[in-house]
Amino acid sequence: MKIFLPLLLFVHFNLSGSRQSEMVYVCVSPTSIAYHKSKNGCKGIQACTHQIIKVSKADAINKYKYRACKICF
Repeated sequence: MKIFLPLLLFVHFNLSGSRQSEMVYVCVSPTSIAYHKSKNGCKGIQACTHQIIKVSKADAINKYKYRACKICF
C-alpha cells in the first residue's frame, strides 16, 4: 500500500503533464481565434496568410487566447 499511492500520484501527474505539453498550430494573425491539430490537415489553418507557428496547447489557450478548431478537433 505504501508503494501504490506514490506510484498512482506519479502516473497521474505524468499523464496530466503530457496533455499540457501537446503541441498545436496557430496562425499568427489579428483575426485568428483557433488552434489546430496539424499544419496541413485542416482547411481552417490552410486559409492562413500569415505565419503559422507550433506552440503548446497550454500556450495557445492561455497566451494567445485561442480555442480548439471546430473542424479538426
